[in-house]
Amino acid sequence: MMTKSRKPNRFEMTFLMMFHGVLTGSILLTYLSGDDVYFLHKFAGYVVCAALFVRLAAALVVPKSSPLRLSLPKLFVRREGGRSPVFAWMAVALITTTAAAALSGLLADSIGFKDLHEGLAEGILPIFIFGHMALVLWRPLVRRLSNVTAEDADRIVTQATVVGSQLTALLLSVVRRAKPYLQGTR
Repeated sequence: MMTKSRKPNRFEMTFLMMFHGVLTGSILLTYLSGDDVYFLHKFAGYVVCAALFVRLAAALVVPKSSPLRLSLPKLFVRREGGRSPVFAWMAVALITTTAAAALSGLLADSIGFKDLHEGLAEGILPIFIFGHMALVLWRPLVRRLSNVTAEDADRIVTQATVVGSQLTALLLSVVRRAKPYLQGTR
């Protein structure tokens, strides 16, 4: 007998959003602090491991009908809400790769998984992260672009050109002002 899944309630949605925020922030922090601030890199890596552990523990405790439950998605079957299985498979790939990178990071210093850890964290994980972001942003972007007229497109291009030239001028000004400090002549 297959149990019917339901939409998340307020608590479940809050839990999922907090999990997502903690995981995303700690992954970003591990990436940015990798070689420069090693203790911060390790701390953020432990936070990634803890977030994944808490998510797994929550999935084991909740009832079968809860959206927090983890199960392998069907290969080509859409959920009742009309969501594509690509979203579910992307989540599986992203969580699996994140867990592999985090666990190999835990073992990097002790038994020498440093090359595996760096390969996962710097090679494969960014591909899944950017793929996930593209997948999440694709549908709203297509909806929004389908309603754009030619006049709107011209106006958007003109505004983007003006903003781009202003940002370029600002960047050149900052570089000009910082150049003496960077060269040590001041």
